Amino acid sequence: MNRRTAVAQLKAVWRILSNDVDAATAYGQIENTSYAQRALVRAQFALIEGLSYSLRQVTLASLHGTEFLTEREVALLREERYSIDEKGRPKTTPQFLKFPDSLLFSIRMYVKNHGATFEPDTKQHPGWVAMQKAVKVRDQVTHPKTSESLDLSNEDLQSFVDAAAWWKMTMLAMFAACKEADAYWQTQLEEGTPR
Repeated sequence: MNRRTAVAQLKAVWRILSNDVDAATAYGQIENTSYAQRALVRAQFALIEGLSYSLRQVTLASLHGTEFLTEREVALLREERYSIDEKGRPKTTPQFLKFPDSLLFSIRMYVKNHGATFEPDTKQHPGWVAMQKAVKVRDQVTHPKTSESLDLSNEDLQSFVDAAAWWKMTMLAMFAACKEADAYWQTQLEEGTPR
């Protein structure tokens, strides 16, 4: 995939899945039911994970074949690992990245793609801890083991809300840092004197 296509996909994923989150939120405001809560959790995590994947694809399309990515980073961006087949030949197999760690990797790679400086706040802001709890909420909704796991507690819902707020804040800050870096590098190109 080339960079233009990857960026177009990122924008389309953002638009479509953001609309899903908005629709699920609007429905939940009208019908505050367990179904509405589960629908919102599914929609929000589809947005988070879809955008995370798209960020990796933009980075891969932009930097693959350059000195800016290591072999390990390329393999992770492609979600691949290497092993040996039954005849002793190397083979590539899919490697699904563990969430939420893959989210941090996606952010770091996208920032690297822009030559920006940005670090997601996983220490001071309670949203990262909430994200880790919210993943468990998502898992209980998408892979239920009991009927009770389908009813979300107030604590579950608060973790979800805090995680979504942290994610949105992080994405906006990341995009702002990338925009600032892009402007800096554009100026450097125009002046012809990188610092």
